[in-house]
Amino acid sequence: MPRSGFGVIGAPVLFIGVFQLLETMLSPALPLIQRELSASPGELAWIFTGGLISSAISTPIVGRLADMYDKRTVLLILMAITSAGALVSGLAPNVLVLIAGQAVQGVWLGMLPLTVGLFRDTLEPEQSATGNGLVIGVAALASALGLILAGPLTSALGYRWLFFLTLAGALVAALWAWRAVPATPRAASGRVDWAGGLLLGVGLTLLMLGLTTSSSVGWTAPATLALFVGAALALGLWTVVELRTADPLVDLRLLAGRSPAGVTAMGFAFGFASFGLVVALPMMLSLPAETGYGLGADTLWIGVYMFPLGIAGTLVAPLVGPMTRLLGRRAVLVLGSALVSTGTAALAFWHSSPWQIVVGVTIMGLGGSIGLTAGLNVVAADVPGDRAAGVSGVVFVAKSIGGTFGAQLGGMALAAGTVAGVPAESSFVETYLLSALLGLLAVGAAFVIPSAVRDAQGGRPASAPTTKLAVPQGDTL
Repeated sequence: MPRSGFGVIGAPVLFIGVFQLLETMLSPALPLIQRELSASPGELAWIFTGGLISSAISTPIVGRLADMYDKRTVLLILMAITSAGALVSGLAPNVLVLIAGQAVQGVWLGMLPLTVGLFRDTLEPEQSATGNGLVIGVAALASALGLILAGPLTSALGYRWLFFLTLAGALVAALWAWRAVPATPRAASGRVDWAGGLLLGVGLTLLMLGLTTSSSVGWTAPATLALFVGAALALGLWTVVELRTADPLVDLRLLAGRSPAGVTAMGFAFGFASFGLVVALPMMLSLPAETGYGLGADTLWIGVYMFPLGIAGTLVAPLVGPMTRLLGRRAVLVLGSALVSTGTAALAFWHSSPWQIVVGVTIMGLGGSIGLTAGLNVVAADVPGDRAAGVSGVVFVAKSIGGTFGAQLGGMALAAGTVAGVPAESSFVETYLLSALLGLLAVGAAFVIPSAVRDAQGGRPASAPTTKLAVPQGDTL
């Protein structure tokens, strides 16, 4: 890979990696945060809820800004805002300031769709596909590595250094981006649809609040239903506004096309199906070995068991481009989706030995990385350049919403099978099988996507996506 391509990919991938690592390490550090800041369980929950809401709101907005302005400028501004959130979190004297810092830091997720547009505009198609793969693979690796590092780091340095070390990595990535990432031409004209952004933000906020509070107050509680109704009204009004706006934040007509709709559905299905891995597996691993199905693992060993997920995803992601040329992109999309379901189903039938856990997790890591990378490559190839980052943002929001739905569903399934405070083995098996079944939705979505690359402007078959050349200067915000 040419030096310029290495820098364009390396800087945002490093940034994504360090913040994904922080998010994973933060959960095991909650007891320390609770003791030091005298935080209540409800306040601790808002550390994650605030970041979840801000990322859901900011991701499509950042994607649209990246479509409209110089992506280098958007990249550096996003890095600065996210780094400021990490600094505030690390210095927070109380839990309210920490929650605010995490809400600011949550905008980092907008880096994901931004990289899709950046790679498309500045790299050759093969390099762009490799970059998309590294983004997904490194994020998976950081998630697994965070569980291993959280305990030793917090024990040796305290939880605040999780933020300070992340900030150091972010500053290195920002300096690297300042030197290596070129300016890009303005891909879209017009203005930012702030009205659409406000309505979308309100709708997603109410939806996320409804999902996160349903586990404590119930799905049919008046408060939960009121949040869901409010979300439906806000998102319905947003849909009307977007369809009537000449320059919408999210082009819903474009999003209804086969490629954008299929990839978005795949993102939601992957997020939804992941609850078997995110919710059930760590809980099962932590149960005493005397149960006959638990392994008595602490946080460190849970991270070790999950580590193959990241390794497999990181290794296979850069190979998705060559696999697509060899097998065809629909076959690769179906393969990734099928592996996700296969890995989860394997855990349902074989989970009594460590090697069986490792095999199931590895298969899921391969499938998730292949499917998501191939999906992003479809967006980069088929969606017009002035909308690629925005559509990618919608895909990641759909994945986040699907993951939140799945987490609540998984928690309910395990709670229903709990006896004397311990989930029965049958409840874990049912959760894995349900997760695998939901993963098959991604297989169906893959068949919606055209098997051949489509012309981004006219919808005609094309041999390869068009790569735009970077320019020395670009529009700024």
